[in-house]
Formats: sequence, C-alpha cells, structure tokens
Amino acid sequence: MRRLIAVVVVLALLGFLVSRGIDWWNFNVNTPISSSGQNVSFHIDPGETPTQIGTDLYDLHLIRSTIAWDVYTRATNAGPKFQAGSFVLNSNMSLSQIVSSLQHGRPDEKTITFPEGFPLRYQAALVDQKKLGTAPSYITGADYLRVAKDPAWAATYKFLPARPTNADFPFEGYLFPDTYLVDPVVGAKGLVQAQLEQFGTVFSADWRSQITQPTSGRPAEDIRTIVILASMVDREANNKTSTDRGNVCSVYYNRLKINMTLGVDATLLYALGRLTPEPTFAELQLDSPYNTRMHAGLPPGPISNPGKAALAACINPPKTNFLFYFTDRQGTTHFETNEQDFERDKQQYGVSGS
Repeated sequence: MRRLIAVVVVLALLGFLVSRGIDWWNFNVNTPISSSGQNVSFHIDPGETPTQIGTDLYDLHLIRSTIAWDVYTRATNAGPKFQAGSFVLNSNMSLSQIVSSLQHGRPDEKTITFPEGFPLRYQAALVDQKKLGTAPSYITGADYLRVAKDPAWAATYKFLPARPTNADFPFEGYLFPDTYLVDPVVGAKGLVQAQLEQFGTVFSADWRSQITQPTSGRPAEDIRTIVILASMVDREANNKTSTDRGNVCSVYYNRLKINMTLGVDATLLYALGRLTPEPTFAELQLDSPYNTRMHAGLPPGPISNPGKAALAACINPPKTNFLFYFTDRQGTTHFETNEQDFERDKQQYGVSGS
C-alpha cells in the first residue's frame, strides 16, 4: 500500500510539474508581453546569432524569457531563417509572432519614428533626414507631402475631413506619429497609408462611440474637434504627463464654453510656419483665423499630428474650473481659475523662456 501511495504521489507531482511547464511555455511563447500596442523599431545585423537577437528583444521588453526564446527558435529551426534588416515589432506581439516576423526582413527597408505633436512640414523634414530607400532614389519630404495632401485618401478613410479647411495640408492631424517600417517599393504612399491606418486603429470604434456622449469634462464631440484640441495640447503641454495634458485640454473646453478666446500662441505660430520663438507683439496683431488671441473658437484645423496620449486627454478631460495656465522657468505648469491669480503666479515663479 505504501508503495502504491508513493507511486501515486510521484505521478501527481510529475503531472503538476508537466502542467506548470506547459503553462510556463504557453505564457512565454503565446502571450504578448503587453495588452496595449506600441511599435518598436528593431534591427538585425548580418551575422547576428539567434541568441544575440533574443537578448536584444529581452532588453527592449518584447519577450519575457531568453530561455523560452532559445528553446523555441531551436525547436522550430527558425534561427537560420532570420533575415538581416529593419523591422517594426509591437509590444502586443507574442514570441511566436515575433519569430515569424523576423523571418521576412529586407535589407533595404528602414524605420522612421515621428515624434508626437509636430506639423506635417516637420514630419516631411524628418523624411528627408532619414534618407529612406536606396541611393539615389530616396523618398523625399516633397514626395511625402505630395502624397499626404492627395484628396483621394478621404474616400478610403472616413475619419478624414470631407471638406478640409487647410489647402496646403488638408489632412494635418491625422498622419499618426509612431514608428514605421518603410518599404522603398511602396515609397511615400505606403508610409502615408501606414500612418492613416494607425490613426484609424488608435482612434478606435470605442473612442468614436465614446466622444458622441457628453462627460462631466466635455460636451459631445466629433473626431475633428478632438484632433484639433489634441493637436494644441501636444504643442502646449510642457510636461508630457496625463495630468497636465488633461488639465490643458480642460482649459480649452472651459474657455470654449464661455466663448472666451483660447489664446494659444502655438496656433498663430502654425500660421507663421514655425514652432519657436513666441510671436512678437506685431505678429500678435495678425488677423489670421489661427490667431486664437484675436478670434474666439477653435482654429480652422489641427496644428500638429497629436499622439495617443493627447487624444485620450481630450476624450476624457477632467472637470475643472481652470481658465489659465503657464509654464514656469523650472518647467512646472501652473493652472489658475482667474486672471488675478494667473498674473500673480507668473510674477512669483517666472515664465518659461522669459
């Protein structure tokens, strides 16, 4: 009887260990490391071993275990099939999906990362700097802008404005800032398409439904309004935190509600074609629809291409009574409910750039 009990205990222990091993394997191989997608640029150099690749992936927090990586790549004989080149991976890809993606690289593909909150003209300048493609046929910034302003995009992507107000950059605000893999075969058109596709993914059906319902912090809105507000937030929020972004957007909503001019100098700078320095006194007198010190309401269109965080801040802003904000010389943003406190705190803390 004792021998039988011992055998049962051993079998139960083995079964438990096998079960735990299967769970560990499935978790490391088939479960993405993150549920929220974030593009990550990744490059494999010629001659790089699968173990070195696994270490690089682990350091970028794209896989959980280099042991699982080594076992999987050996079991599937994937190592010899890895291609040298550039890739765009995502934090919501599983280890097995990453292995599959790394077998289809091309040495002439390159990645480009667009930062959040920059106008199209600056994105085009980055395209020029990156020298995408192969010499001498690089994708130019002019190619990029020409494709980006093609009115035909509006027929494919229903979130784009049907009647753009910006003749030079009709889809400003919708060329989503992220990391992209650029195939020289599809060129600038492929890059613009990828950015529009990513905007459609980020501004999900859930968000599109959500903005039609008012919240304590904002009225019911449409995509265009959210994008315009978020484009200003990404230019104005000095501290890129969810709290500051949300508070900045709450100032805009509060001012719009009482028909108070927004007073956002970044909108005028957009019309002037620059990011800095602050507008001069003479420029502040410019009678432009982008001069939100002079004209109440929103500017005619977005002034940058906002990222996910700024969009989220304007979809779910906090309910506040703030009407003013400024950034001090230490980089801290102060929010005030009245002009008296606003002017007093500016004197006390100083204003950034002054």
